Amino acid sequence: MPAIDNIRFTFLYIGLYSMGSTWVYPKSMIPYNMFRYIVKGKAELCIDDEKVVVEENQIVYIPSGSIMSCQAITDSFEFYSIRFAASVLYESEDMLKKYYGIHRITNNQGEDIYFKEIYKWVKSDHIARKFFVRGYLDLLIGSLSLRGEHIEKEVGELGSEDYDLEKLKSRERKVSRQMDSRVQIVVDYIILNPTEKYTPEKMAKLASLSKQRFSSLFKDNTGKTPMEYVREIRLTTAARKLLLSDKNINDIAYDVGYEDTNYFIRKFKAAFGFTPNQYRKVAKEG
Repeated sequence: MPAIDNIRFTFLYIGLYSMGSTWVYPKSMIPYNMFRYIVKGKAELCIDDEKVVVEENQIVYIPSGSIMSCQAITDSFEFYSIRFAASVLYESEDMLKKYYGIHRITNNQGEDIYFKEIYKWVKSDHIARKFFVRGYLDLLIGSLSLRGEHIEKEVGELGSEDYDLEKLKSRERKVSRQMDSRVQIVVDYIILNPTEKYTPEKMAKLASLSKQRFSSLFKDNTGKTPMEYVREIRLTTAARKLLLSDKNINDIAYDVGYEDTNYFIRKFKAAFGFTPNQYRKVAKEG
């Protein structure tokens, strides 16, 4: 697992929904991380067989891969819903709970402003909007993390006699490790240029390393092989385009570097559990 400071969160979509008492969200797998801020009313959510009631002025966190259903239990139910993804998909890892300590439900203490600002900037045509959207998402995650319960602390008090010298050394290496600058250059380049044709040899050249050394160093720092990382960046970029534009699937596939649309659809479904069209439809339903 790479150092958690190197994990980036990518905004996908925000919606403001107003539902009546008969609204039901059918049981579905959620293919992205989600925050919901409840503006008005109450609803019962079932998330991975855990039933919770959410109400006005609360924020609920639904991690990617959850099985969720929802139904309104008041005459009106209004909420913001933010969808976002990690820059790389870490299988079976609830990143925000495990590493940032974010609770399932948090009482709003001013975080509603981040939902409102993201919603406002998404609708703006200003060239700077992406910076504000990204910034407010980071502030929202940071604010919720400040009040979270950090289950897997990387830094803090040591347990006691459970730590011998070797464990202490191992822990220090884990805490202090930062992404190697040569890998960071390649990671940043891939994020900025997801549509280029990549090979391990090309990426190794960007890092001024041999292919073997680069592949080993890249996996040590990101937890992924170089080509796995490229694929997941492309698919995350495609997911964002699906939710923020009305482009057809063929165009989006081409935009993110896939010349074969059917191959793109298969890879997308393998990563998110939905075809691109299904993924877009789920977002519109709230």
